[in-house]
Amino acid sequence: MTGPEYGQIILSAAGAAAVTGVAAAVTLRLARRAPLIVHIVVIVVAAVLAVAGGIALTASGMYISESDTAVALTVTAVSGVVAVLVAVLLARTLSTDARTLAHDARDLGNGLSVARTPVCTTELDGVQRELVSSSDRLLAARDAAVAAELARRELVTRIAHDLLTPAASIRAIAEVLEDGLSSEPERHARQLSAHVGRLHALVGDLFELSRIDAGAAPLDREPVSVPDLVSDLVAEHAALASAHEVELVLARADNVVAALDARQFSRAVVNVLVNAIEFSPSGARVEITVSREADTAVVTIRDHGPGIAAHDLPHVFEPGWRASAARSAPRVEGAGGAGLGLAITRAVLLAHGGEVTARTTSPGAEVTLRVPSAS
Repeated sequence: MTGPEYGQIILSAAGAAAVTGVAAAVTLRLARRAPLIVHIVVIVVAAVLAVAGGIALTASGMYISESDTAVALTVTAVSGVVAVLVAVLLARTLSTDARTLAHDARDLGNGLSVARTPVCTTELDGVQRELVSSSDRLLAARDAAVAAELARRELVTRIAHDLLTPAASIRAIAEVLEDGLSSEPERHARQLSAHVGRLHALVGDLFELSRIDAGAAPLDREPVSVPDLVSDLVAEHAALASAHEVELVLARADNVVAALDARQFSRAVVNVLVNAIEFSPSGARVEITVSREADTAVVTIRDHGPGIAAHDLPHVFEPGWRASAARSAPRVEGAGGAGLGLAITRAVLLAHGGEVTARTTSPGAEVTLRVPSAS
């Protein structure tokens, strides 16, 4: 066969394929909303017609016998029919997978969980993995938002009670003094001062916690000797502990330096110290240790009180948590009573890149503060 004849065959095949391709494109454009199976059948039929058209044009141009042309077209037609049937079967699987993905997308939009199911192609499998992953993240975010809203409502209820209780007492005492009915005005004045101090401390704790959580309280860090800082705090609160027949003991003080905001870190430690004094029985000891673990400064405060119930341990550092459901005034001055002290401690430690944990000992409870030490 000569070169021109080969060229004619190529041009005939290309022309048939081009015409068929344009026709298929127009058909798919008009049927763009048709099911997936229709699109696949159109593509397969277009391929078969392109081959058949190329054979017919080549036969007419090359003067191939009609019998040979008929045989070639018959083979093409039979192969095309089989190809269309196979395409229909395969398209049904793809169509089923597409409907599955559509169902998953609706579930995702309705906030329902999307289950993992096998699909037949890598691309569709990737799409479904993303849908399942998105579903898991959305459900986790929704659960977190619900939990946060419940915690917020509970905190507001607790804080409202803690605000209203001293406010009501202040109003009652003020009315007694105003009416001149008090037989002990000095005692009532002391009570007024105590209630006002409690309100001031509560509002201050709320403000401080909100500032730390919002990142509006930047840390003024500097190298600090942790044992010296803790030793000073123990000395400052020894009298308070002694007034409640509790002994503060600095049992261990390893030399460790950390980059701290001394004021904020001191407040975090004091919150735990005062809490330990609050729940220690008369004659008990509160033991404080300062140690170094690898690149971490560790401050541990252990009391010998009633300890923390296992079901309460995950909630110890949540705002508003208190060991007792009773909303009575704290026994120790400075203990706050609204359940914000340990929450502030956690916020301060997180701001320093550290952590605070609690566990029940026998007897009592142990709170451990960890911050990165200076190199």
